[in-house]
Amino acid sequence: MSTLTFTHLDEVGSTNDWLLARADTLPDGHWVIATRQTAGRGRRGRVWNDGLGNFMGSVLVKAQGPVQQLSFAAALALHDALAATTGQPARLALKWPNDVLLDGIKCSGILLERQGEALVIGMGVNLAHHPEATERPATSLAAAGLPVPHTVEFLGAISSCFNHWRLQWEWEGFAPIRAAWLERAAGLGGRIVARLGSESPEGLFAGLAEDGALQMRLDDGSLRSIHAGEVFAV
Repeated sequence: MSTLTFTHLDEVGSTNDWLLARADTLPDGHWVIATRQTAGRGRRGRVWNDGLGNFMGSVLVKAQGPVQQLSFAAALALHDALAATTGQPARLALKWPNDVLLDGIKCSGILLERQGEALVIGMGVNLAHHPEATERPATSLAAAGLPVPHTVEFLGAISSCFNHWRLQWEWEGFAPIRAAWLERAAGLGGRIVARLGSESPEGLFAGLAEDGALQMRLDDGSLRSIHAGEVFAV
C-alpha cells in the first residue's frame, strides 16, 4: 500500500461504481478520481455529483475482518488530509458516522459499498464549490477562505493518510481508530437528536461503542447505542 496507483477519469457516472465493476482485476489500494461525476451518490441515496475542482474519488480495499470499521479510518484520513492541506486543524471536526465538518458545517462525506470480498470507499470533498439549498448547510474550502488544492495534489494527501489509518486498524484493531476519532469528534458531551425513521430520541453524545455505534445518554440515565441513522446537535 506504499505506492499510490490511481486512475484519473475526465468523467464518470460514479467513482464507486467504476471501481466495483473492476474490483476483481484491480489491485488492493487502487484509487480512481474524476473531474466530473454525473451519477454520484451519498448516504441514503443522496446525490453527490459535480462541482468542478472538488475531490471525487474512491479506493478499493481487499481486507479481512470487520471492514465497515474502515469508515472511521477514512473519516480520520479526510480530517488529517484537510488539516495538512489547510493548516487549520482547529477548524475541522468529525461528525458521526463519517462526515467532516469545517467551522461546524459539512464539507465532505464518505460512502462504503461492498461487492463480494471487495470494499469500495467513496469520498467526496467540497474543495472549490459546495451545493446550495441542501437539507443541511454545506461549505467548501473556497467558501471558508482557505487554499484550494488541485484534486491530484489532494489525492496524494488523502491516500497517504488513509494508508496510515488502515495499517493502524490492521495491526491494532479498532481501538486506536476509535480513540483518534473521539479526539476529533464534534459535540462530544453535548446534546444531540437522532433521526431513526419513526422516532427521534434525544440525549447526550456519550461516545462510541467498541463496534463504532454512537452512544447516547438518555434523559433517564440509560445508555442507548445508535447503529444507523442521522444525528444532529440540538
